[in-house]
Amino acid sequence: WGFLIAIPAIVGFTVYGSVKPSFESPIELRQVHPAPPTTLKVYNKTFDLTKLENPVREDVIKTMATDEDAAWKKYDSSVDAGRKVFYQNCFYCHGDLMFGQGLYGKGFNPMPINFQDVGMIAQLQEAFVFWRITTGGPGLPKEGTPWNSAMPVWHEIISEAEVWDVMMFIYDYVGQVPRIWDTKVSSVVTGMKEKVKTRRNNLMGKELYLDRCAHCHGDNGAGDGVAANRMYPKPRDFTTGLFKYKTSPGKKLPRDEDIFNTIKHGLNGTGMPAWKPLLSDAQINSMIPLIKSFDTFGAWAPEDAPDEAFDMDTGAFTGEPVKVTEELEVKGKVNFSEDSLAKGKPIFEKVCAKCHGLEGRGNITSGKKLMDDWNNRIWPRDLTKPYAWRATEVAGDTPEAKDATIANIYTRLSVGIPGTPMPEHATTMSAEDRWHVSNYAYSLRESSVQLTSKSLIRGIKVEGDLPTDINDAAWQGVDATTLMMVPNIIKEGRLFTPLNDAVTVQALYNKDEIAFLLTVDDRTDSRPGEKVSEGIQDAKLKMHPDAFAIQFPKLESYNSKGIVTKPLFRHGDGKRPTTIWYWNAGAVEPVRPAMSVLLDATGPNEKLKHREGGDLVADGAWKNGQWKVIMKRSRTGGESGDLNFTEGEYIPVSFANWDGSNGEAGSKHTLTSWYWLLLPPKDDPVRTFGLPAGVFFITFALGLVLVRSQRGKQG
Repeated sequence: WGFLIAIPAIVGFTVYGSVKPSFESPIELRQVHPAPPTTLKVYNKTFDLTKLENPVREDVIKTMATDEDAAWKKYDSSVDAGRKVFYQNCFYCHGDLMFGQGLYGKGFNPMPINFQDVGMIAQLQEAFVFWRITTGGPGLPKEGTPWNSAMPVWHEIISEAEVWDVMMFIYDYVGQVPRIWDTKVSSVVTGMKEKVKTRRNNLMGKELYLDRCAHCHGDNGAGDGVAANRMYPKPRDFTTGLFKYKTSPGKKLPRDEDIFNTIKHGLNGTGMPAWKPLLSDAQINSMIPLIKSFDTFGAWAPEDAPDEAFDMDTGAFTGEPVKVTEELEVKGKVNFSEDSLAKGKPIFEKVCAKCHGLEGRGNITSGKKLMDDWNNRIWPRDLTKPYAWRATEVAGDTPEAKDATIANIYTRLSVGIPGTPMPEHATTMSAEDRWHVSNYAYSLRESSVQLTSKSLIRGIKVEGDLPTDINDAAWQGVDATTLMMVPNIIKEGRLFTPLNDAVTVQALYNKDEIAFLLTVDDRTDSRPGEKVSEGIQDAKLKMHPDAFAIQFPKLESYNSKGIVTKPLFRHGDGKRPTTIWYWNAGAVEPVRPAMSVLLDATGPNEKLKHREGGDLVADGAWKNGQWKVIMKRSRTGGESGDLNFTEGEYIPVSFANWDGSNGEAGSKHTLTSWYWLLLPPKDDPVRTFGLPAGVFFITFALGLVLVRSQRGKQG
């Protein structure tokens, strides 16, 4: 009886699992290291990948046999050249630590390769790495899912020599060697690696700084490293003695602990990583006196320092720098409560909203162009996005993390952010009011849908007409998914300093149409001629209209059942084209109304084709630092070759945004990789529960028949 019941139950449950509605994204099997081709055509050459070796490494090894010093000079020269290439092109995704967790790395799926993983590049021949770098994502075979890879086609952007140099740098930086079949050559390269690792493990102070920090902060700490021009915010300039995040009171210099914590734990939303995985506490501490020595204003000099203690050329103090020990006293805590929020809101609106906006999104209402002390244009923090808070956010969703974050906000309010327009409020606001404002600032995150790691957007079916108004009550309560946007650093012309970094998506559909509501926090209503935005426009950038886009594959360009295939997420290609829904905000002066258009794309190197006519309906409005844009269209693609929005089918979708005041137009914009859109099928209880039950009883009945027949034979 146990078998008679268990076996039909298992069969019935299996059937239930196959027919029940599923909201899990399709599984995409990706081969991390697919087999390379035997030959490669790039740089107007044909390379035989079965024999290709790194010519720089070959030259170093050949020279090593006769002149070791000369060989090391060639090696170091190549590594230095590769360092520049990496920090001007690669570290935005792969990161300063090379863990594949750069500033924009989390915006891609799969995330960039972790070079520190001993199972990655240490297992590869350099011919393979050369192929992967030069051809990027589009060069992958089908099993490598090229449609998901964000790896640029680097042979279109950097030279062959730069590719070899950056490979030398990456292997050097992570302390690995490539797979080399010649044992003698491998022994030489491994010996060099061990010498490099030994040297690096013992680095302290200036040598350590030059190895890990100078590419951003500059050799002399002036914030002018090779990566600096392509970063926002800019790397810290140590020559002024100004540090943004400190816990010392008033105008006092930061405590050593403040500098230490910034290096060890990094700054969210910037290129400054948390160095704790690679640097010991002793190494970090060894750089603090060096950082102080870069000061050319005498900020770290004692008041009675003699004139001869200052460098005659730079003005830098050469003696023992002062050490600040005083810490802001965080006291009189006011607990987070509705009463505190009610008291904090009017203070925030009076004191903080001129920069941060009434709803905390960083939209300037004062009409001032905010600059830092180095005359760099800066923008107030969007307080609704805790993931972008620098040294203030404490990770975790525990009460302790919440309290610690609010205490950090209190500190920021009290001491300000030196070098920026964020003032010190300890002298103008009572401690109690600062606690109320801190609680209110923390609460602003509740007004937005936070970033998700999920890859699925679910539509909601409604009866009747779909809304055409962004403020329609029909959007209330609809599932909202917030996705990370990253700048186009994949294809020339590239964007390196975006301001908008997330899009929230909602979808509604009826039997005939589908509509999307896109929400993006944007500090400016960027329409040429719009007075407020024009008044605070960065003079170095030309204003363009804000714009939005949604991209879908053509009907025959994807498959979500079985083996998944998609177009390349940047405009597809000739074999797998895409359709783009595009909306542009227009201009105020000269008058140019908002426009919407359907575009056909056949690859990142091909010009987009504007489609005549079309049924796309779109509209949008900006308010209090936020755009809301609605796009609506028929669910049926028809003769256009566009896909059909079929219930129960997983549909690839991606998004793009142009922030006009940030000079974004054409290829300069932010985007997402592919996500999945699902229009959930209508519930069918008979199919979902009746079919498994029927299979159970049929299997049970067959079991009874089988048992009886066997007993009959035994009798």
